Amino acid sequence: MSAASEALITDEAIVRFLSGLWGLNRRMKQDIEPRLEGHGLDLRRLFILTAVRKGASYPKELSERLHIPSTLLSRYLDGLTGQGYLERHIDTQDSRRTRLSLTPAGVSTLDAAVADIKAYTSLRLQDLDPQTLTALLSAMDTLGNAGLTLEKKA
Repeated sequence: MSAASEALITDEAIVRFLSGLWGLNRRMKQDIEPRLEGHGLDLRRLFILTAVRKGASYPKELSERLHIPSTLLSRYLDGLTGQGYLERHIDTQDSRRTRLSLTPAGVSTLDAAVADIKAYTSLRLQDLDPQTLTALLSAMDTLGNAGLTLEKKA
């Protein structure tokens, strides 16, 4: 970290960052959760379905990707299976493993939930100019991955 960067990281800046992050997270969650509830989802279930759609086919892979303990993930998978959004299949290459896939209802529900969230989130992000939005997303990626880097060094 450069000396100039360190000078900007004051106690006040850290508190402002954490406060802003907490407030934004709380507000987004308050606004998004009701939209998801209409689809029988919450944020965690949405992220699970999205990860399965993106190719995370095994519970262990989902647990690692989403940082959800396997016992808790198992309960979510049971619920999503019960809702008819996910299916479990025995892996044809290894019968000890279970593969996950979205059902047609899961695809439809995920598409509808994402469309609802996109409409809402677009309204919030439209106030940012493209350069600021790009910088924000880049900073979020950097900060989100920073913990992984720090964990590997420890």
